[in-house]
Amino acid sequence: MVPETVDFVDAEDRPAGRGPRGEAAGLGLYYRVAATVCGDREGRVLVYRRPARAAVFGGHYDVLIGGSVRAGESYRAAAARELDEELGVRPALHEVFRTRHDSPAGPCWLAVHRARLTGPVLPDPAEVAWYGLVPAQDVLDGLLHPFVPAGRQALVRLLG
Repeated sequence: MVPETVDFVDAEDRPAGRGPRGEAAGLGLYYRVAATVCGDREGRVLVYRRPARAAVFGGHYDVLIGGSVRAGESYRAAAARELDEELGVRPALHEVFRTRHDSPAGPCWLAVHRARLTGPVLPDPAEVAWYGLVPAQDVLDGLLHPFVPAGRQALVRLLG
């Protein structure tokens, strides 16, 4: 498999080159990640479990649907692409915050979006082993575990 080419950025999220995302840290740079927390009209959030064989956090629950921002792609476009690829949905997106984050693939800039689901979800089984809409408080109370730390942190920040 050919490594995905991403934009490398500096500590202020300014472009500083391109290459495979795994090389950013060795250059003292960051790569970009776009993710979305999806919810419904009842205030529940979409929680999914990563496949056991996933390279990162296999078998863990999460609320962040997302991935690397490709070279030349915007955070919003990457978030939309990831939602379509992983859940088969195309909701309106609203960026809520950006933050520097230490991901398993190296330091990155993470843009977190929110979206309201209004139709059916058609998850890709290679990316989603299980999903459900659950009260956000259940996630915050630790009722689902193991849970991806960045997902729980994003939910805490979104809900204040």
